[in-house]
Amino acid sequence: MSLICDHNSKLNYSENNTFSDDFFTVIDKIKPKFQIQDCVYMKFDTECNESFVPIVTEDGICYTFNMLHRDIIFRDNVQFFDNYHVPPFNTTDWHLENGYIPNAGLSPYPLRAYLSGVLWGLSFKIVTPKQDLDYACKNSLQGYKVLLHTPMTIPRPNQKYFRIPLDQSVVGAVQPVMITTSETIKAYNPQRRKCYFAAERKLQFFQDYSASNCKLECLANWTSDLCDCVNFFMPRDNETEICGIGSLECMSMAESLMHMVDLSIKIEKPSDKGVKNFDCDCLPICSDLTYEVETSQTNWEWDKWLKAHRNLPRINNSHFSALTLFFKSDNFITSERNELYGPTDFLANFGGLLGLFTGFSVLSLMEILYFLSVRIFCNIRLHGQWFGSGSD
Repeated sequence: MSLICDHNSKLNYSENNTFSDDFFTVIDKIKPKFQIQDCVYMKFDTECNESFVPIVTEDGICYTFNMLHRDIIFRDNVQFFDNYHVPPFNTTDWHLENGYIPNAGLSPYPLRAYLSGVLWGLSFKIVTPKQDLDYACKNSLQGYKVLLHTPMTIPRPNQKYFRIPLDQSVVGAVQPVMITTSETIKAYNPQRRKCYFAAERKLQFFQDYSASNCKLECLANWTSDLCDCVNFFMPRDNETEICGIGSLECMSMAESLMHMVDLSIKIEKPSDKGVKNFDCDCLPICSDLTYEVETSQTNWEWDKWLKAHRNLPRINNSHFSALTLFFKSDNFITSERNELYGPTDFLANFGGLLGLFTGFSVLSLMEILYFLSVRIFCNIRLHGQWFGSGSD
């Protein structure tokens, strides 16, 4: 648990530099049960246990909804644990750059959201037994973290999230933010356009490129090089071990060095004093999709709600929480990266400005080139001198 909880200097930790794969077996055994119920999506009741599948993250075991199968996200060389990250469908009718395929139909995977509004969103309730509350880990904050991400991206709950407190009902209004890139930009160098297309850069562990997956893979490479192991949530192959408690300081230093070298490359020349240079080069993806969410919450007197509905079973020694997510509008406007001035635009503007201020034209330019080159060459060829036949 010391790999998941915050480091406490008052505790005596083991000195194991690596752990075996039994680490995942122990975590899977001691994790609390995710008691989710009353799942509704697009006004239809859904099976909660099938819709939310477990996945390994830096915060331990989390549960994901509408995410792609691990075989579609990762390459064949990645080591997995048991049946984690295995949604009910192993096929996909969606891609980040092109959206859903033309024949995806009404029931594709990932699931579509056909309409906006609260009634057409995703809602569920979570039961939290009081005996599962832990005040010795993660700053003793109780409740749940929620992170919205694309189906192809590995979530990082420690970086960006909002909370569902205990005994409260949270409502989130989601607004997609999508940036696309025109095909004409592909001719430019990625460093010049400041983005990569999904299939343009190959990653070691992921099938498709994204900035988030690239940073996670780069962190795994830094950690593996400096510590001869990786953290439990990082992608790894069969020959790479899991870092133990004795490698906590090394893993922290690897992440700090990665950010330091990455920033030095962006700002100034990187320092190579005893540090192996891993250039992450994790530029944004050219066609990117993110989600902005506006949340509101209120106290939920669920015990009175259960009492009012006499046919519902009473629950003791537990907390209730509820979440509803929905899209704010049926449509949204995308932004597109495009070149401001292409060769044709530059030539048109250049000629137009010269013609406006100096009476210049392309024909005038051709006349100047003629008198400076072809005319002189012909005079020398015909008359033996560059200025022509001369006068008597």
